[in-house]
Amino acid sequence: MNEINLLRTHGPDAPKASTETLRLAKDRLAGEFAAAPVRRTVPPLRRRTLLVAAGAAVVAGAGLGFAVRPFDRPVEPLTLVAATLPEFPLTLRSRPAKLYPPRFSYAPGQFLAVYLSRSATDDVYLSVWDSRPARISKTSRPVAVAGRPAEIYEEPNPGGPRRLAMSWERRPGQWVSLTGHGMFADDAALLRLAEHVVDEPQQVPLRVHLAPRGWRVAMFKDDTILTLQGDSPDETLTVQVVPRRDPDLLRKVMGAREERRVTVSGREARLIRADKIWFLQTEVPGGAVVNLHAPLRLSVNQVVAIAEQISVTPRRP
Repeated sequence: MNEINLLRTHGPDAPKASTETLRLAKDRLAGEFAAAPVRRTVPPLRRRTLLVAAGAAVVAGAGLGFAVRPFDRPVEPLTLVAATLPEFPLTLRSRPAKLYPPRFSYAPGQFLAVYLSRSATDDVYLSVWDSRPARISKTSRPVAVAGRPAEIYEEPNPGGPRRLAMSWERRPGQWVSLTGHGMFADDAALLRLAEHVVDEPQQVPLRVHLAPRGWRVAMFKDDTILTLQGDSPDETLTVQVVPRRDPDLLRKVMGAREERRVTVSGREARLIRADKIWFLQTEVPGGAVVNLHAPLRLSVNQVVAIAEQISVTPRRP
């Protein structure tokens, strides 16, 4: 579209914009940085400035005082709703004293709880599967867990401690596997652990309680990374726990263009607008520092609202 056509479409003599057009314009402009000082790393192009000025009549009709990019195609705004995260359905009751509380990882079809040990060699992995787990070992030994058939097999672990696994169908559609390392890589040890696997859901420590409508959990890893995904692989929202604040985000965030200060739950936070994402770093109640990667389809207010609904539960001893 050239400047003449643009003026005909959006200029002072153009047909009155519809209510839906004005609403979309307001939603898009809520995410702009004109309302606060910004640091720019990419200078605006003169041609882009001319085109933005030509389209300013639409913005004025929306009751706002700065311009939008006329070549951006309108998209359906995202609506935020309460988010529900899956819980690990089982608990290893009477956890051996040398094992730490579990760390959780999730991918569709598999939910994993890792019980690390103080010795760093005697660990236990407890997994829940939607279907029978594949195994690398070609040989196995039959055993029984709570009257149900199970099998024990050794998993290869080159250069590491012995790794013994046991799997069984605990109930229709729920397969469970226990993997022991070091002192737990023993038939009797695995069977004793299996006796203490009970139905007792456990919440993951890293949670986000607000998300775009219809988005689902794509994965989380080791209690430190959580990703939600929309209908498209490009629609993702990721939260990551990091050791500390980074004072130089504008230089380190890929494609960073602008930075501003925002307030998240009464704390100052830093928001970066990059080429393809919003990047926000903040401290959550309890002192944990998190990075939030969010799509540009969200407004600044929506990004801040999501950040205010992130929680990190301190790890139990």
